[in-house]
Amino acid sequence: MRTFTKVKQMLLDTSDMKLNIVQIQKKLENHDKNIELVFSYLDELNEKKEDEKPRVKIGYKND
Repeated sequence: MRTFTKVKQMLLDTSDMKLNIVQIQKKLENHDKNIELVFSYLDELNEKKEDEKPRVKIGYKND
C-alpha cells in the first residue's frame, strides 16, 4: 500500500514539474520574440541614421 501511495505522489510531482517546464518554455518563447523585435527596431534606427543629411550649424560663428 505504501508503495502505491509513493508512486502516486511521484506521478503527481512529475506532472507539476511538467507544467512548470511548459510555463517556462512559453515565457522563453515570448522573450525570444521580444528580443527579435528589439533587434529589428535597432536595425531600423541604424538605417535611418545612415540616411540623415548633415545638419546646418546655427548660432554664433567665430570667424
